[in-house]
Amino acid sequence: MSTIKVTNLSGRGGASPNLPDGAVITGVVTATSFSGSGANLTGVANTDFVVGTAITMATGNIGNVNLTKSAGGVGATVGSYTGVTTYYGDGSSLSGVGETTTIWDFNPDVNDTDVGDDTGIGFTFSTKIIGGSGSATLKVVNAGVAGTTEQTWGISSTTFATSVLTFGALVSPLTSGETYQFDIPDGFLTKPDGTAYAGTAYTFSIAGGSKGRLFSWGYDGIGGQLGQNRGGDRSSPIQVGSLSNWNSTGRNQNSSGSYLSSAIKSNTQLWTWGDNEYGNLGVNDTLSRSSPVQVSGAWSFASQNDHTSYGVKTDGTMWVWGRNNAGQYGLNNLTQYSSPVQIPGTTWSTIRKQNHHSGAAIMSIKTDGTLWVWGHNETGKLGLNNNVQYSSPVQIPGTTWDNVVTSLNQTAAVKTDGTLWAWGNGANGGLAQNNRTNYSSPVQIPGTTWANVYNTQGATFHATKTDGTLWAMGSNDSGILGQGDGNNAAKRSSPVQIPGTAWSTTHNDLTGGFTSNFGAIKTDGTLWVWGYGGYGVLGQNATANQSSPIQIPGTWYNLGAFSYGMRGIKE
Repeated sequence: MSTIKVTNLSGRGGASPNLPDGAVITGVVTATSFSGSGANLTGVANTDFVVGTAITMATGNIGNVNLTKSAGGVGATVGSYTGVTTYYGDGSSLSGVGETTTIWDFNPDVNDTDVGDDTGIGFTFSTKIIGGSGSATLKVVNAGVAGTTEQTWGISSTTFATSVLTFGALVSPLTSGETYQFDIPDGFLTKPDGTAYAGTAYTFSIAGGSKGRLFSWGYDGIGGQLGQNRGGDRSSPIQVGSLSNWNSTGRNQNSSGSYLSSAIKSNTQLWTWGDNEYGNLGVNDTLSRSSPVQVSGAWSFASQNDHTSYGVKTDGTMWVWGRNNAGQYGLNNLTQYSSPVQIPGTTWSTIRKQNHHSGAAIMSIKTDGTLWVWGHNETGKLGLNNNVQYSSPVQIPGTTWDNVVTSLNQTAAVKTDGTLWAWGNGANGGLAQNNRTNYSSPVQIPGTTWANVYNTQGATFHATKTDGTLWAMGSNDSGILGQGDGNNAAKRSSPVQIPGTAWSTTHNDLTGGFTSNFGAIKTDGTLWVWGYGGYGVLGQNATANQSSPIQIPGTWYNLGAFSYGMRGIKE
């Protein structure tokens, strides 16, 4: 076969040598380019697709290869190559990972434990996705089990942008310290060919994101409860150490002698400081600390009151330490420990609002909605229709309890149906029955839209409704009812509203102190305080009482209290 090496050929008047129109060149032609459509060319020059194994690589990746189909519609075949990041076409003929609908990016990340409480929710998939049917749900995880649904999204409240799926705005901010499960059910999405996506579910925890600086103010007293290395009383907030990533403060301390503090970091570490007379710091000694020390374990919440401490770990186990003068350990004895000992059971709620203690009595709700009580029982505050002291847990009837608080002589709790119940000492009208009668079993306070209830050391309860209103009842010492009527004005034996409709309904955002003072955060993050002002407990750089809410500067979330002082976390 002859070989022709073509260097410069053209037709009709082109450069020499000239070929007439329609000339045919046969044999093997070596050429680097052709002009024209090439419609009459045969051989390799007419091939516009890669045939068979024309691309062979022993090692390495294919980085930038464009494969096109022939005029007859024959498709290109891509074998077991890696590094191909883009395919063109509808992908209907792909097999292997190229056709699998998978999530490339989660927002928040799967199993993340440091998510901001203002997070958005969305996903990026490996292929184009199309809306199907059903509802995606966001649920609170309690002891490893997804429980109460916080919000749902249907297809109409979801945005699809090729491979990106974004869910609509949250109805309310996520709660710091909570773990959530987000569930996309089977069929909520479909693949491009119309088949259903199998769905997914994953968890993440809210730790406040960039938030997390801890502040304290008020009485530094016995042991250094402000965490300032005995720096003295402070009448305005001062930061505890230089670290951030604090997630929650310890639960309210509402009894005399509780000169200690606690807080939990976003990594579930529990830290305590202050008076340690009975080993109530949980570090296996009785030495007081004026700066935080760590208690071993992974914790969801902690509480200190009247020299006794207790908390629930992330695995749903409950632990107690410190003073045990009234059987408040729940272990059917009066033995005292300076490091945590376990109370039987593994289904105690890990949610802060479902655990409380005060005056040597403990109240705790289990994951099944049952409420258990033990310890001191002055004026029937255990709600068991008697005044008997119990050294092991006893159940109050019912399976729909949602949150509970107790003070020295009275208790209140909200059920999941929005009803509010109270029992114990009613002498100051704190049980809101429009009388001064004691009740040793639960009695209902009128209304069915209650969200959470909060207490102080004395005979006063505060409670929020689902509409963001805040109400108070009971004693008005130091103006704690927030009515602007001065110190020690009239007691109220039925709920009275504190001005405003934007109070947070998150349980961690409101607290009552040992003295007759109260603090509450609004939905815009502003912190307001009122009542007793001694030792600077109201954080106003003064010691005067206030009978109406007054603001502490800053943007806050999460509050705690101790004897003559407060703690809070802010950005």
